[in-house]
Amino acid sequence: MRDPETDRLLTNVRQAVTAARAGGVTVRACIFDATVAAVDESVRGWPSAEARKTAEDACRAVDPPTVMADPQPRSQPPAIARLLFALADRIAARSTR
Repeated sequence: MRDPETDRLLTNVRQAVTAARAGGVTVRACIFDATVAAVDESVRGWPSAEARKTAEDACRAVDPPTVMADPQPRSQPPAIARLLFALADRIAARSTR
């Protein structure tokens, strides 16, 4: 059984993450903002030291700070793979109706 404060923090983080992801925010930014909001509990211009450290630790679990984006664009998948994916997607959509 969770402590009521922990439960409240987790609920706040879940709600903030869901809303941010629906708006197209990256996972790292989403976790950082949600954790800061849950720890600080108030709107501030800059997060407190405790909130910032907690948020950085939470983000490390998802995306280590040493990770860099791949500068090379991804190649286009083969035409047969795109065709098979489209067919599987159509079958899945039809079966859920």
